[in-house]
Amino acid sequence: MSVTDTHEEKETLSVDINLPGHDPRVTTPLFTHTRKALLERDQRCFISGALNGEDGPLEAHHFPIERSLAEMIDWDLVRHDALAGELGVSQAQRDAAKAFDWDGFMAAKPFDPYTFVDNMLVNGLLLAKRFHIGKDEGIHAMPHPLWIAQKYGIEGYQFSDVEIIHHEQEKG
Repeated sequence: MSVTDTHEEKETLSVDINLPGHDPRVTTPLFTHTRKALLERDQRCFISGALNGEDGPLEAHHFPIERSLAEMIDWDLVRHDALAGELGVSQAQRDAAKAFDWDGFMAAKPFDPYTFVDNMLVNGLLLAKRFHIGKDEGIHAMPHPLWIAQKYGIEGYQFSDVEIIHHEQEKG
């Protein structure tokens, strides 16, 4: 077979990193409130464009800062990108991250990174469940280059055994 033919790629991904210590995961009131606001603001799955309910209920993924990594983040670097308008995947998220109360956040005593991390308007991405945690589809289950290709793949492309690329939103 030529490498130019469609072919299956199987990857065994082994990751060995040190996650920082953190408290057990809880659903904070901030997360609950801003998740609802994110659903009202964005309304579509980032990958497929499906509206909430078309491909199951949309889930909020912590993005770009994963919750379990909040304690290792250099927040000055995040602030720099946010204020430059470079943090986020949509213009609405970039604008919200830029307008975030960075002075109050950085000066808080005690410092609480979760006031940014659990704010889904500045650190959230709506995904259909399969693109969140699904095998061979989800951001938690595959390398980023393969995951993001689902967003830009050709309509009807057989991406994996479980997915044919299908975009819900209109191009334009």
